[in-house]
Amino acid sequence: MALLPIRFERRLTYTRTAAILTTILAILLAFGAVAILFIILGLDVAAAFQTILNVFITPRLFFQAVVRGVPITLAALGLAIAFRMNFWNIGAEGQIYMGAFASTGIVLAHIYYGFLPEVLVLPTMFLTAFLAGGAWCLLPAVLKAKLNVNEILTTLMMNFIAILWVAYLIYGPWRDPEGFGFPLSIPFPDYAKFLFIAGNQAYTGFTITLIVAALIYLLFRYGKLGFELTVIGQSLDAARYAGINIAKAIVLGAFLSGGLAGIGGLSILSGIIGRLRPDLSPGYGYTAIIVSFLAALNPWLIVPAGIFFGGLFTAGEALQATLKIPGAAVEMFQSIIFIFIIFGEFLKRYRIVVGGGGSGG
Repeated sequence: MALLPIRFERRLTYTRTAAILTTILAILLAFGAVAILFIILGLDVAAAFQTILNVFITPRLFFQAVVRGVPITLAALGLAIAFRMNFWNIGAEGQIYMGAFASTGIVLAHIYYGFLPEVLVLPTMFLTAFLAGGAWCLLPAVLKAKLNVNEILTTLMMNFIAILWVAYLIYGPWRDPEGFGFPLSIPFPDYAKFLFIAGNQAYTGFTITLIVAALIYLLFRYGKLGFELTVIGQSLDAARYAGINIAKAIVLGAFLSGGLAGIGGLSILSGIIGRLRPDLSPGYGYTAIIVSFLAALNPWLIVPAGIFFGGLFTAGEALQATLKIPGAAVEMFQSIIFIFIIFGEFLKRYRIVVGGGGSGG
């Protein structure tokens, strides 16, 4: 018997209610698949799910989820800018590393050479992290704007350059001389950490994400650049007709996008681990891509979505600590949820047609 042809058609419309229900269904199916994984591993499914739930209902663990969600949220907010203009920035991971590199450089310059008074160290770290992350996204943006080079390839490949650059520094000249040979920088002093709101990294990080989300909302609601980026994303022909300098807008938008990811790199060091080290990001930049689309590029929705994914990272650590689940199994648990959510986002945009059929609704 001949198999019926299967194809995908882009949806012309998809209601907000349907989108919300699709996301909820994707998450429920994801946890159903995770339950099967836990059964295969011989784990107590109820205990495992209770451990995951505790992350979101226990204050101490929830604060940790917020802290882990800050770099994801900041990177996702930056990606929302790029994606709105159809600039597919897949380089948030590398931009995170460059932000971490730049902010660590400020700490080292201050401690070893007395560069800057203490009160200016953290503000300068913010500035340099933003500039480094933004600069790391500039080359793909210029190549895109001037030569129409595919930004997916350039931003993705530059991730590896940034990661290896940080590894070189931390295994070499920036290694802590009193760190017993471990590839770590010197510890950050308290005045270089996210402690300026109630002395708590979670409060500080969450406040920063809200401020950034508000600024992006205002940018696209009232700003000229936000309007230009939106028009570019919808139609290049319309942007040209409106007299928009497309190359300039793309470069500025990409710089802002990378800069926010760079601040995400700072948030990892000053809000989570307290020093530079290799593999400082367990894929926050890639997770931010999922978060930005899950939130439909809405800055206000990106904040809770980022916290949710930060909770998944925290839950993975809790599962390892309490149920002795292997690290590989934890990565499978997280990946299953990510895959189902990605598939849910795909179904919001495309319908599956079996055999004949018309165009979508």
